Order: sequence, then C-alpha cells, then structure tokens
Amino acid sequence: MNRSVLYVGIGVLVLLVAVVAISVLERPAALKGSVIEPPWPAPEMSLTTHDGQPFQMSAQRGKVVLLYFGYVNCPDECPLTMAHVKLARNELGDEASNVQVVMVSTDPVRDTPEALAEFMGKFDPSFLGLTGTPEALQKVWKDYGVAVEHGGETHSTFLFVIDPRGDIRETLLPETEPADIASDARLLLQGG
Repeated sequence: MNRSVLYVGIGVLVLLVAVVAISVLERPAALKGSVIEPPWPAPEMSLTTHDGQPFQMSAQRGKVVLLYFGYVNCPDECPLTMAHVKLARNELGDEASNVQVVMVSTDPVRDTPEALAEFMGKFDPSFLGLTGTPEALQKVWKDYGVAVEHGGETHSTFLFVIDPRGDIRETLLPETEPADIASDARLLLQGG
C-alpha cells in the first residue's frame, strides 16, 4: 500500500470524525416532550386565581408557564404532575422565579377557591389554581383542546409548556421526570 494513500485515508477519516463531532456539539438541545411545531400562541384566558386575583395568560409573558388542567379530588395524575413540577422547580433554583405553575380546574363545583388554595399549597405556595364561571372555564377547555367529562374526573392529562413569548412549545405527560421538566424550562428561559 502506498504511504500517501494511507495518509490521505487517515486525513479523510479524521476530517469526517471532526465534522460529526462538531455537528453533534453544535446541535441545539432538544425539548423532551411532544414538541408543537410550529409553536402556537397560547390562547388567552381570563379566570380567577384561588386567592381571588384576576389571571390572564398574556400577563405571564417573560415567564415559562407550566399549565395543567385538573381537579383537587383527583387521586392520581393531578397530584403526580404537581409533585413532579414541584421537584422540577426545586432543580431550577433561582430560575424557578421565572416559571409559573398554573392548574385550571376541571371541576368548578367542588374546586372552590379554598379547596384550590389548599391543594396547590401542598406543593408550592406560588402555584396558582384557577377557576371561573362555567362558561369561562368551558371556553378555556375548548381553546386548549381539553376534554372534560363526568364532573371533571375525565380530563386531558397533558402539561402544556408555554415559552416566555406566550407560545405553546410542547406537552408533557404526568410521568415526565422532574429533571426533564426542569431542563426544558431552563432551555426555554434561555431562548431555546
């Protein structure tokens, strides 16, 4: 074998390895959930927080919003999701102040402001439970494609992840690991 051919072959191999390494290292970090591509604007909502304050989605610009639809008497997905989100916020440290967790009630009859405050307070006092008139809630459920039946007990279980510009970027399942939720929130806070 000719030495020059061997050196050219090694050179080409080194070049290919370098190109692959650079492309992998320069690839932007990916979101862990079901990515919404292209992102779509989070529908506006005008509801009331569990402490009686008005809530509008548009007022959350500049923050990542983790939006969930559930009810306080839920035995499984709702508390699991809130627990995972609490752990994710803990992982974010100081960045957690730029992440707002919101749960829209799917059972307005039993989800009184007091019940929502107690439920959300079990996880984090900054979490907001939202309620409103049946008409206002039905509009929000419809706008977000959330199916609510049987007094709120059958509902969609997605966690909507809304970026600081107000766009829905992905949905996550209740069993999503807290580290993945934190990673995605951090990525979106950094403009990803």
